[in-house]
Amino acid sequence: MRTRVILLAIVTLVAMPIFARSIWADDGRSEVQRLRQEVRRLRDEAERNRQRMEDVERKLEQLESKQQTTTQEVQEKVATEVAKQATEAPRRYLERYWGDNRFVITGYGAGSFEWRRNENTNTFLATMAPIFLFRVTDRVLFEGELELALTDGGGTDVNLEYAQADVFLNDYMTFVGGKFLLPFGEFIQQLHPAWINKLVSFPLPYRENEEGGLIPFSDVGVQLRGGVPFGPEGVGIDYTAYVSNGPRFESEEVGALFQTNNVDDNKGKGFGARLAVYPLPIASSLGRLKVGASTYDGKWDGDHLWFTSWGVDTAYQLAEIEFRGEYLQTRREMPEDIRRDLREGWYAQVAYKLARLQVPHVNRMELIARYSGVNQRAVTNEELLPHPRQVALGLDYWVTPSVVAKLEYDRELPRDAKNDHAVRAQIAVGF
Repeated sequence: MRTRVILLAIVTLVAMPIFARSIWADDGRSEVQRLRQEVRRLRDEAERNRQRMEDVERKLEQLESKQQTTTQEVQEKVATEVAKQATEAPRRYLERYWGDNRFVITGYGAGSFEWRRNENTNTFLATMAPIFLFRVTDRVLFEGELELALTDGGGTDVNLEYAQADVFLNDYMTFVGGKFLLPFGEFIQQLHPAWINKLVSFPLPYRENEEGGLIPFSDVGVQLRGGVPFGPEGVGIDYTAYVSNGPRFESEEVGALFQTNNVDDNKGKGFGARLAVYPLPIASSLGRLKVGASTYDGKWDGDHLWFTSWGVDTAYQLAEIEFRGEYLQTRREMPEDIRRDLREGWYAQVAYKLARLQVPHVNRMELIARYSGVNQRAVTNEELLPHPRQVALGLDYWVTPSVVAKLEYDRELPRDAKNDHAVRAQIAVGF
């Protein structure tokens, strides 16, 4: 028994250090694992803190950028409002007197060169024609044109081309009052501006008053004008009826030049009308056609002698080809029965655009040819004054639809005088 106790004691003494080392080893491993877990936790927390800091910095940058944008927008709005207020006061001041106003300056100008053999002309010329448009209300419009041209004496000639008030009575009728371009034929009202006229010169029957035209360019009075559509789009009529101061001539001589009748001094008014018909619809493949007829009559002196005139015109366009033509005839009663002043004139013009050639610059060109003439009957049916004829050939280069450079060659063929040759060039701008 005693021996067993001794052996048990010996075994216990030997096993205790081993057991203690085992316990200490387990405790060490647990502590290492715990420390490792703590390190991982701290790393994860540090990463989360870093991400949160980056999010905060990003939001701060966005907030600063938004604040800068807002500040800039506020500054721009303040500047815009200041400018608006600066212009509002004059606008309100104008509206107080003129209502819903709209004022526009448009028009055209041209620089030209002219060489004529018989008249020994070799000169540069310049003209400008500002057009003033003022809309009083949606139904009342004022328009006026000034013509400024250089004179031989070194000055500038200023002419009031027209100045008229337009009152829109309804969709089909407008009342016009003032000085207006004579609504006779097509050339005077629609084609004579330099950037619209395809040639530099005018057709012989429609030269300006002082150059021997057969009809005055303008008159003073009132008009009723408008248009009425029929059926398909593009089919309809344009009409004009007017009363004016009437015709006035420089003298009682046969072939006397017209004068603009700004003030009626013979108590005889002029009466006229124009009708234009558009028979082809826009959708038609036949092109665009217009046919018109005009008349202008009135007493031209204090003895109740009448001037009468009538004319027809046409315009046709198909793709790149355009044709225009007009014919007019005038008759003036003279103081003596055996004397009469009979005149007639015409022109035909054809133009062809080279757009289909698809060659740079060439496709901007246009070829024009015009033939015009005037007949003047003198004292008796048998006696004839010179009957001028003119052939005009032109080449246009369209820089833009409202800027054109023109080159023209003219040859006049009077019956009993030497032929006259002329070369003209022009740059015209519509603005």
